[in-house]
Amino acid sequence: MPLPESVLINLRQCQRAAVFIACITAPIAITTRFAQAAEAHSLTPTGTGFSIGDDSSIASATINTRAQIRYTSQYVDDPRETDDFFADSDSKLNINRARLKIEGHIYQPWIRYFSQFELADGYFIDYGLAIEKYAQLNVKIGQWKMEYSRERSVSSGEQQLIDRSIINRMFTIDRHNAISVYGRLNPDTLADVNYWVGIGAGTGRGNSLSSPGKPLYFARVQWNPLGGGVDFTTADLATHTTPALSIGYAHAWNEGQYSRFSSSGGGQLGLWKEVQEAIDATPLPHPLTKINQYNVDMALMYKGFSAQAEYHEKEVSAQNQNDLSLDGYYIQAGYLLNSVWQWWPKPLEVVGRYATYTSQQAEEDRKNEEHSVGLNWYFAGHNNKLSVDFTRFDLHALNTEQFSDNRFRVQWDFTF
Repeated sequence: MPLPESVLINLRQCQRAAVFIACITAPIAITTRFAQAAEAHSLTPTGTGFSIGDDSSIASATINTRAQIRYTSQYVDDPRETDDFFADSDSKLNINRARLKIEGHIYQPWIRYFSQFELADGYFIDYGLAIEKYAQLNVKIGQWKMEYSRERSVSSGEQQLIDRSIINRMFTIDRHNAISVYGRLNPDTLADVNYWVGIGAGTGRGNSLSSPGKPLYFARVQWNPLGGGVDFTTADLATHTTPALSIGYAHAWNEGQYSRFSSSGGGQLGLWKEVQEAIDATPLPHPLTKINQYNVDMALMYKGFSAQAEYHEKEVSAQNQNDLSLDGYYIQAGYLLNSVWQWWPKPLEVVGRYATYTSQQAEEDRKNEEHSVGLNWYFAGHNNKLSVDFTRFDLHALNTEQFSDNRFRVQWDFTF
């Protein structure tokens, strides 16, 4: 059911207010605190940046920068369509990500602000305010990766393989201007549960709240049956002495201009591009694209072993057009084998992943597959690691045609 226009207007006003506060109040408070800290010699190195102030201060800031230097043998972007396997694909050495992250509090320790800026492309990835006074009920407003799927919620700096699986682009709801409530209930019991419920603009990163259609609605519940659960991270670097397990379910709905989302904003799925062209050619008002999708995921960590998996289904539809159906899953596991073999180097992890998705529209079916293996050497956990991975891509297209190729990558990921 769409929100009343009055509610949407209030949401827009709240969003603008949050951005104003984050962009105006926070810098003023931080600048004031910076001067006080400098005078008091309280600028504190953290090992991965520095911090100013603490919870007893009127404001605080933790500042760090993260970069990824990556070599790719070919296919900087995962090949998904037939043409991708025939495109020019030379090897490339580049800075894949370079980000500045600033977070802290204003006035009260439980009034948190956050921001993340992409230095290479010059835009804000995340920004906003969070009221986190009570563990059971918190509120956040701004722009961020909505907590829909585990794989996407894990930071790109905490991946086990060099990037997310081939299914991520098809099913993620990614970043939006949004507001959400979230919390944790019954911690460290059999009924330990995390939840997230939110409303996003449905326009993707960097776009306004105003758009045709309806907002994006999402909800996620995560059960931690053994108590504690698994955070949005990978690799059992803490070497859990007791098993940690989380099982999640999420659902999302949207009616708007796009059939997929990414860090670049809203876009169209491969099989939906021609549909979108037909929609754009119709007289105004254009039919809108409806998305209905859900996800089930799990994560386990125990004695250096880690595993995670997700299953997704997604239905994309528009008036007078053939529906597009997608389903897919991945299974991923990593092991710090020093937990089993003492001769194995302690910082070295071996990782493997299989991922696949199927897309169906009218008489056209496609199945994409990914087989990946990799190694990580953790110099300082996820804050400084060297990774290598090897991936085989397969596309089973119409008329049983098959396209396959391989890719090799090396990456140094470090935070400072």
